[in-house]
Amino acid sequence: MFRSVLPLACAGLALLATPALAEPARNLGITVAPLGAYVLQGDAEAGRTVGYSAGLGWAYRKPGAVLEVGGHLASSRHLTEVTPMSVRVVPLGDTRVRPFLGVGASLLVPHSRPRPEAPDALGTRVLQVGFELCGGVGLELGDNLFLSAEARYQNFSAKGAPLSGQRQSLRSTFLGLGLHL
Repeated sequence: MFRSVLPLACAGLALLATPALAEPARNLGITVAPLGAYVLQGDAEAGRTVGYSAGLGWAYRKPGAVLEVGGHLASSRHLTEVTPMSVRVVPLGDTRVRPFLGVGASLLVPHSRPRPEAPDALGTRVLQVGFELCGGVGLELGDNLFLSAEARYQNFSAKGAPLSGQRQSLRSTFLGLGLHL
């Protein structure tokens, strides 16, 4: 058993350390993520809202850098959320497999308003402000294409003040295909 695990582990490390293809630098990556799901959780009274979502993401990184600037826009039947800018750490740099962790500021716009007799996790505000923690991985598929998987945790104010004690959380995951420009 140990003899078969060691070569497999070495092959995995070699894949992670393999530099990306030596093409001209393409610093901007655009991702279309048609497969997404989310859970919006409010307080005990409001409950939660669950659904499917689609998104568009972007990231800008200079070759060899371990930091990138990114963002996304995702929309569903119940809500639209956007993070115009997040700062992400890409610890492995220019490799075929690129994991990242990031933090940013987010905005949430509910599409449907709750009924007064049955409130839900969408809250009572038109625009909600919060923060985002994200993590994901990109896998280079060829010259310009890459596969992207991302998970996000966002926390929004449910009341008028952005630092209000009444909070709601949005957890989402996305799978998409990207293109380097």
